Amino acid sequence: MAVELVLVYLITFIVFLDTHGLSPLIAPYARALGASVGLTGWIVGAFSVANLFGNLGGGTWTDQVGRKLPLVVGLLAVGTALLVYPALSSPHALLAVRALHGLGSALVAPACLAYLGDVSSPTGRGRAMAFYGVAYGMSGLIGPPLGGLIRDRLGYPAVFLGLSALMFLAALAALGWLKGGRLTSKGPVFSGAWRSLLRRRLSVSFVAAFCWTFALGTLLVFLPLIGEERGFSGARVGMLFGSFALAASLIQASPLGRLSDRWGRFPSIVLGMALIATALLILSFLTTWGPMMGAMFLYGLGFGVLFPAKSALIADETTSLTRGKASGVFAAMFSVGMIAGTGMAGAMERWHQAVGLHPFQVAALLVLGGLLWAALVGLADRGGTK
Repeated sequence: MAVELVLVYLITFIVFLDTHGLSPLIAPYARALGASVGLTGWIVGAFSVANLFGNLGGGTWTDQVGRKLPLVVGLLAVGTALLVYPALSSPHALLAVRALHGLGSALVAPACLAYLGDVSSPTGRGRAMAFYGVAYGMSGLIGPPLGGLIRDRLGYPAVFLGLSALMFLAALAALGWLKGGRLTSKGPVFSGAWRSLLRRRLSVSFVAAFCWTFALGTLLVFLPLIGEERGFSGARVGMLFGSFALAASLIQASPLGRLSDRWGRFPSIVLGMALIATALLILSFLTTWGPMMGAMFLYGLGFGVLFPAKSALIADETTSLTRGKASGVFAAMFSVGMIAGTGMAGAMERWHQAVGLHPFQVAALLVLGGLLWAALVGLADRGGTK
């Protein structure tokens, strides 16, 4: 069992290493293939759109056939897409392959989350999900600088082929070591993925996932722009995001990763969202790099508290026959939040100019709304299951 858990965490790290490592490279690669600015935007966004729909379908498939098959198919699809990237000569072909890449990646996350929920005990799920969050955080810390370094020294093909090799190796390891058949349960079965949203306790995880990624999308758009206006180097802007990833990884790897197992899911979710909202509000008033590093570290601490709790809540509120669907919706909320956070950048900029409402303050208000919902549901269900 220990070997299987380590493998799931390693697969999580590899898949998100791909996602984070390619994030700063896809746009310039598309431009190198001759894509216009508009088409480049579609190429970058195709991954998220395909990922959104793939999460929902992949979660349902995971409940039907077990965790192993969708995970392996997803890894093979991602590996194949990466293998094809260097051979492309048309930006339109890149658009199609990028969508395949997003679909393949979308199969892996729900399978990993559902698998961890299956094998972890109710009193240890927060800790199990914390290590999942560590894998995610470390991939965000390592992926972008590593991908950029390899690109600079060896070119784009080396990045794509190296990641492709990792995907195929991970697929082989999953085939050999992970158990796979469909699991059985005596618990209630949802008629579909979206019906699970009607459950108040479960919806807290989905709302928290949306709020956090909306805030992250806002940061991804505005923090580099603010850094450029204030004369920060690219390395310093990157270190701001690195501070967040480092804090998130440290807190989840520490004994605090078990906070939701001790306090309960809802108090931990409320605390995590409160820290995130506070960090965003502080950021909206800062003008120098050092204090901004501290605010982003606080943001990472909030994520480190929030992620294990909201992920463990998914496992608490589902059975093995419904966990894949709920994990798929949970993963889809990441894409929806990111699309909304980046897509509303223009509107937030107009609000800032018109009424002085900073984009980070808009994101903080949304997070506070999610916090209020979590607190209300937690109070209503006090005395029930964590």
